[in-house]
Amino acid sequence: MIYLLISVVFFAVAALLYKYANHINCDRISIIVSERIVTVMLLFIYIVLFDRFALSPVITLLALAGGTTIFLSRIALLASLKYGKVSSSWTIVNLSVVIPVFASIFLWHEIPSNRQIVGLLLVPAAIGLLQEEPGEH
Repeated sequence: MIYLLISVVFFAVAALLYKYANHINCDRISIIVSERIVTVMLLFIYIVLFDRFALSPVITLLALAGGTTIFLSRIALLASLKYGKVSSSWTIVNLSVVIPVFASIFLWHEIPSNRQIVGLLLVPAAIGLLQEEPGEH
């Protein structure tokens, strides 16, 4: 649970930093590239200190696919933060966790609890409630 709380805090800080960077007219691609460079450096420090490193073609292809999709999602996120509200944009990003949850249910046959099922059923309502009101920009 502590890792989830840390994740929520860092995601919230990232959203605020993205919005602030957009507010002061920073270059979006520079933000993403800098973020990725720092992430890779921290990952290598973690690997050296706590983990072993095993490289294979499958791992490399998965990493390239994951890195590419994260890069593209960050570009889309920065665009949504530039033209929309941080509250709506970031909430939708957090609701996107539903996709991997459904994948885990269908691909790995993980069984969600009753509370998790209720949460999944409420996602469409949450997205519907986040839509902009007429005349709102």
